[in-house]
Amino acid sequence: MKNITLYSNTKKTSLEVKDKLFRMLTAAGYKIVSEGADLIIVIGGDGTMLSAIRRYRTLKIPFLGVNTGTLGFLPSVPPNQLDIILELLDTKAYAIQSYPLLEVRCKTVNGEQIDGYAFNEILIKHLEPRLLEVKIYIDGKPFNYFTGDGFIISTPIGSTGYAIWAGGVATHSELPVYQITPIHANDNSINRPLKTSMVVPIETVIDFSIVKAQLRAVIVACDGRKVTDDFISQISVRAAHKEVKILRYGDYDYFELFRNKIIDKRVSRVLSD
Repeated sequence: MKNITLYSNTKKTSLEVKDKLFRMLTAAGYKIVSEGADLIIVIGGDGTMLSAIRRYRTLKIPFLGVNTGTLGFLPSVPPNQLDIILELLDTKAYAIQSYPLLEVRCKTVNGEQIDGYAFNEILIKHLEPRLLEVKIYIDGKPFNYFTGDGFIISTPIGSTGYAIWAGGVATHSELPVYQITPIHANDNSINRPLKTSMVVPIETVIDFSIVKAQLRAVIVACDGRKVTDDFISQISVRAAHKEVKILRYGDYDYFELFRNKIIDKRVSRVLSD
């Protein structure tokens, strides 16, 4: 891994770390490049890591995160311990973990097909403050007529993001599954929607048919980015058979990371007047 791309957000701390890394890596004989990299070092928080993954996901090379953000579930190197990076690269004392992407395929009311990919989650919800009505099919079979605010469909690594705060379950990042979590299901004497989060095998295909699609604008977003502004009539979600590689150092332990970041909440948050 001699060719390295540095990717950061625009915060002052991140830019300072990026400059320090540039000088440190070039002095050690590494080449900082914009193309043809063997490794992408991301300086920022989880949002910056997701941004880098969106930009470089097709390159099939690993990402290493330096955490200058708040939570930092994905970035693993503290900004005050940058020497760890040189040690990792020199000794190859690291592990590379592969995480699946989800693919969403949307069909608009005009017949256009639009695809998107998510590392963390896919969000489906009504644009206006009214109920979403949708028919759900699992592996081609009718499953549920849903009424409510929408769904969060999350990868294992993404289950500790938006989904867990909406009532989803934390899913170990190495399990070959993904999860659909309903948002505020409208259960009454008429409706019997899916109300609980459901974990499904990774090969499962979930299709959504929007009721009255020409009258109801539905948002489909991958990791916080809308796929289209057009009215959507059909949505299909499945595993993309594409993976993102994350470089970890030390003895990576999912449960330790979950305890530190989600339960104990070791985050740095500054409140100002």
